Amino acid sequence: MQLTILLLAIQTLNAQPNRFGLPTCTAPDQQLAVRTAFTICLSNTHRVPVWTAYQLTAEMLDAPSAPRQHFRRDPELPASATNDDYRNSGFHRSHLVPALDLASSPDALRESYYLSNAVPQLPTLNMSAWRKIENDIRRLAAQSDALYILTGTLFDCDNIQHIGPNHVAVPCATFKIAIALSGETKSAYAVILPNQPAATRQTVSIREIETRAGLDFLSALPTPEQDTLESTTTALR
Repeated sequence: MQLTILLLAIQTLNAQPNRFGLPTCTAPDQQLAVRTAFTICLSNTHRVPVWTAYQLTAEMLDAPSAPRQHFRRDPELPASATNDDYRNSGFHRSHLVPALDLASSPDALRESYYLSNAVPQLPTLNMSAWRKIENDIRRLAAQSDALYILTGTLFDCDNIQHIGPNHVAVPCATFKIAIALSGETKSAYAVILPNQPAATRQTVSIREIETRAGLDFLSALPTPEQDTLESTTTALR
């Protein structure tokens, strides 16, 4: 009985997306929403996520498939995009938190199709380079006790494009950060994918993403450990 309680406690800890500290979501134009299996910070100005955070474990990957659903406007975050914004725009609605990662929970899967969890991304990237990054993340999760995953948008280019009647901003790039837990060991991975034709992933440090995004990651960790993880540059394979 005691062992069962201990295992449940460990599983609960691993399911907490804020266990290492989340970036802030306190700007006047930002809204925070806590979903069934992930947390999201939406920019009301850009109408796309600033960042999302969730935990992924090998057990969550046991679901056989993720039935495809229709994207829809977020009922809790009315500043999110609508399907009209994407219609004939030339961009895909690209998940930040992938639907396949949440297939084990019907509620979480449904929430992953809110447009507050999507960004305009070039179709060739959404179907190739971005999908490859998502698959590599799942492969890493299968080999780890748990992954802490942050995904977000960068708007540090000279000209920001907008689509649709609500003027949804097209990110210059998207990023993913993964902290892999194996026992007491933590490993850090970070990639940036420019939203440009024929773009390829860029392996970077978490610190570079912090600088470009203006965000602070892993703030709940002791400073020496935070510095070590954020300065690491390890390729995600």
